[in-house]
Amino acid sequence: MAKRFAEMPVAEFVDLAASGEPTPGGGGVAALAGALGAAMASMAANFTIGRPKCAEFEEKAKKTVDALAPVVSGLRDAVDADAEAFLSISAAYKLPKADDAGRAARKRAITDALVQSMAVPEKVLDLALEAAMLLPGLAEYANANLLSDVEVAAVMLEAAARAARINILVNASHLPDRERTAAGTSSAQTLGRVRRLAGDALAAVAARRTPGLYKERP
Repeated sequence: MAKRFAEMPVAEFVDLAASGEPTPGGGGVAALAGALGAAMASMAANFTIGRPKCAEFEEKAKKTVDALAPVVSGLRDAVDADAEAFLSISAAYKLPKADDAGRAARKRAITDALVQSMAVPEKVLDLALEAAMLLPGLAEYANANLLSDVEVAAVMLEAAARAARINILVNASHLPDRERTAAGTSSAQTLGRVRRLAGDALAAVAARRTPGLYKERP
């Protein structure tokens, strides 16, 4: 790729995603959704740091920001990694198949490319879980004026996880039964954890919300 998708202006990325080009596709969009979700969680923690009314949670917020930094970076990198993975699959499918040897080599190359490509949405799913694990606690102490951003983080991370699993299953559908079943089971378990954590965070925010809450200024 001549240009990294993660470095594009938003309008250019969206227009390209809407075009007839194969990348960025669903996997890249899943990664971007996760990056934005993790970024919103980091924003909520950052706005808790240095606020007198949140002083007792200063260290927790700092640790959350530090923990989320590599998650945001990893998810952002996955936007381009997904596109590169797609290109490797596409190249494998274009290999010659004129004879038995060629067909066998092509089949091996396709399988290898699919397995390697599956690692990208698996990483997105794992990183979404890593960020989601911080959300319930963050919802308990985050700056009151940033609670909606915690909610957005929960929704975006769950969406990223669900979308990543879709991409895992698409790639796994072309693999032997054992690999396909293992990928489906593992990704379902991880997605379940993300969904539960996101739900816990949303419930924690709801419990803190009172009339006039957003009129307060720390």
